[in-house]
Parts: sequence; structure tokens; C-alpha cells
Amino acid sequence: MKSTKFFLCGLGLVILSGSLIMSSTPRGTPPVQGPVKTGFLDVPGGKLYYEVAGEGEWIVLVHDGNLHSVTWDEQFPLFSKNHKVVRYDRRGYGKSTYPDKPYSNIEDLAEVFRQFRIDKAVLMGMSAGGGLVMDFALEHPDKVAKMVLVGAVVSGYGYSEHMMTRGGNLTPEIRSDPAKLADFMCHRDPYTFYEGNAEARKKGYDILMKNLQNYKADKYRYLRGPKRPALPNLKEIKVPALIIVGEYDIPDCHAHAGAIETGIAGSKRVIINKAGHIVPMEQPAAFNDLVLKFLSENKRSFKTACS
Repeated sequence: MKSTKFFLCGLGLVILSGSLIMSSTPRGTPPVQGPVKTGFLDVPGGKLYYEVAGEGEWIVLVHDGNLHSVTWDEQFPLFSKNHKVVRYDRRGYGKSTYPDKPYSNIEDLAEVFRQFRIDKAVLMGMSAGGGLVMDFALEHPDKVAKMVLVGAVVSGYGYSEHMMTRGGNLTPEIRSDPAKLADFMCHRDPYTFYEGNAEARKKGYDILMKNLQNYKADKYRYLRGPKRPALPNLKEIKVPALIIVGEYDIPDCHAHAGAIETGIAGSKRVIINKAGHIVPMEQPAAFNDLVLKFLSENKRSFKTACS
């Protein structure tokens, strides 16, 4: 049961993450300013692929459980204009090594901070990556300046049967076959991508079919969870937090967002219209504008909705 739970959460609540290689310049975003450094970080029992660019305050991008770090293709170039930005593939995703022994995503993220000598950073996490950001913030509060949590799930809250089975449509047969799972999530699931955005659905499917390891579930049997669940301890998080959810995201994500907003004092939740779960890819302009405003100000007041 434990490995199944990690699978469902990691895969964007049944899917929700990266191999990097910059594709064509994202729509509406400028090319990366200056050189992009790529490589691998050594972590216990594996290697993490990364890309880093820009100068200034650090931003660390943590992907979801579906797509890996390419989730941030429409943000990485723009944010690196005025910040130093690193994005990396978690273990078992994209170009990073596949785990064959116990590992911790929290400890891996701590290694990213240590090896890049990051004293403090803005942490931006998508879905299960958002959950990782909160778990990390509770274990390393001095390392976090601000948080952006996108379709995030929080450890200790749990998931509905509807989420785990997509109303009975996500069968064990589909879940156990990465290619079938990619087809389901991108073409049949009403939540992962907004049904009216055929371009995002196609892009997501094309990426996943080239990175089927993203959907292999056995990685989760090796995954060690946080030392304590985040939900009852969110009050300890004292940094500005922006919570973003797509209008058509799965109901569990909206429930988790409400719990996070209640738990983190002064946080603000915003709904982005015409988006499902993968908001940064589906509505990049609205998402980027919202995040850049958040990064540029210290107060926690934001406009609602967009697009």
C-alpha cells in the first residue's frame, strides 16, 4: 500500500515531474539570457540531471510526477533573466538515474542546495513537487525565502478514491503500463490537461512517450517519505507562499490547496482559468505574470484568477 500511495501522489496524483534538454523557445518567453550550464549532481546511489542559468536571487524549480523538469520550459528562460534558476530531474525521471535502493527526495533537494552553495532560495514546486517543497521547508526552514505551490499536494492529507481511480476509469491495467498511462492522462483524463487545450495535451503526450520511465511505479517502493507529515505542521512555515491551482484541476488538488492556505499564515490561493493540473504549460502567460508579481513584492496581496 505504501508504494502504491507514493505512486499515485508522485504521478500527478496518479501522475504528476524531468529530463531537461531545452526544446524550442517557449511561447511568449525570451531565450535564456547568457549560458545554460548542464550536468549531473552526484547523490547517494544515483545522479540528478540539472540545468542552471541566470544571475541574482536563486529560484529552484521542482517538477511534478508526470513530466519532469520540462514542466518548466515556459518559465526557465523568463525567470533566469533576473534570477539564478536551477531545475533538475528527480530520480527516475528524465535524464536522472533510476533508483534501485532507498532514497529521499528531501535529501536530494538538500544536495542541490549544498552542491550549488545555495544559502536561501525561492522554491517553486508543481504537484508532488509542491509537496516536496513543503516537506523540505519544514526540515530546512532557513533555506527557503518564498514558496510557489502549483497544484500542490500536502503530506498527511490523503486522497479520495475518485482521485486514485479517476472515477473508476484508471484501472490497474492502465496504471501498470506506462504507455497506456500516458495515453490515459493526456487524452482521457479530464484533469491533467484542460480538455480545450489540445496543444498542451499533445505536447505532454509527446514528452511522456519519450520518457516512459516517468510513469514506472517501482521507483516509489524505494522512496522514503518525510520525517513527519506536513499538514499538521504547516503553521511552522513563516515565508510568503503563493498557491496556484488550475480551474479544472482534480477536486483533491483544490481541497489540498484550501488546506495549505489555511495552514500557512498569510498565504494566498489563486485560480487560473482554462487550466487543468499542469498550469505552467497550459497557461504560461497568466502563470508567469502572477509569479513575477509575487517575486517582485514582499506583501501577500494578489489579484484573483486570470486568463
